[in-house]
Amino acid sequence: MKKLFLMIFISFLSISSITAQDSLSTKCNKSSFGIPLKNYGIGFGNSSEFTGIRFNLSDCDIKNINGINVSLWKPGKNYEGIINGVSLGIAANAAVLRGINFGVAGVIAHEKIAGINIAGLGVISEGDISGISFSGLGLIAEGNLTGFNFAGLGCISESSIKGINIGGLALVSGGEISGINFGGLALVSENKMKGINIGGLACVGNDLYGLNFGSLALVSQSNLIGLNFAGLAMVSENNMKGFNFSLLANVSNGEMTGINISGLALVGLEGINGLNIGGAAIFSEDANITGINITAGMIKSFETISFFNFAGYKIEAAKAVGITTSVIWNDIDFMKGVAIGVYNKINSEQNGFSIGLFNVAKVLNGIQIGLINIAKNNPAPFKVLPLINAHF
Repeated sequence: MKKLFLMIFISFLSISSITAQDSLSTKCNKSSFGIPLKNYGIGFGNSSEFTGIRFNLSDCDIKNINGINVSLWKPGKNYEGIINGVSLGIAANAAVLRGINFGVAGVIAHEKIAGINIAGLGVISEGDISGISFSGLGLIAEGNLTGFNFAGLGCISESSIKGINIGGLALVSGGEISGINFGGLALVSENKMKGINIGGLACVGNDLYGLNFGSLALVSQSNLIGLNFAGLAMVSENNMKGFNFSLLANVSNGEMTGINISGLALVGLEGINGLNIGGAAIFSEDANITGINITAGMIKSFETISFFNFAGYKIEAAKAVGITTSVIWNDIDFMKGVAIGVYNKINSEQNGFSIGLFNVAKVLNGIQIGLINIAKNNPAPFKVLPLINAHF
């Protein structure tokens, strides 16, 4: 993703001839004069050091400029230059830019940019960019990108992006993204994402904390925590906690905790806890499902489901504690509480009540109410009884 953006930016900047490399074919001309002094007041020409108001055709090999600097043409090499104040031109260019920087094509620094930065195409720094930055195309920082940042295409940082950040296409960070962040297409972080994060299609990060929205998906390589909304699905490699809603599915390789709602399925491989609503299924492989669990399809756990469970089709678990209700079928190894369904099959031990058309328990410690009731631990002729069966 970052390589794609870099290629786009480099191509635009190359066409505009504003790169901070050998952009001048002629030798750097250092002739200059100033009024009332050579380095103070109002200056004209390529003075390497100046304080005041300075006008120049093209800046090259500058050292220290303080005040208002106006450069009318594309810059040369400025690997050590520092500009403090207001910088105006085709391209504002120095090692360090501090203050108000405006470039018709770009604002470019070899070390850092700080202040108010406005560029027609791009604001680019080999270090940090901080302050208020606007760019018609993009913002690129090899360091941190901090403050209020807007780019028509995208904001890219090799380190962190912090503040209020808007990318017409995307925000891409090699570090943390935090604050209020919007990407028309996506937000991508190789580290944490914290705050209010909105991706037109997706948010992808190592950890997602806060209010996270992706019209297509939310994907976390670790934890997904907070208020999380995804148009299709959200996926977490670790835990998912908070209020989690997706139209298709919520999938966590860790534990899912809080209010979890999906149009199709909830899958928490290390447990699901809270208010859990899955359109077709609620599933946990090797852990418990606890709380209020509701689905039109199936609830399944190889461990325990507890408290209140309702499934339109089937509930299947090693152990069920509380109220277990399915329209069709309950298939439980160990049951404690109440089981309600057309067919209640207790493979090991039932402790409590089962109510349905057909009730079967290998070991019954309680009451069965239904059309046919089978308690295999009862002596004949009480193993199979109509209407009611019991063992205490």
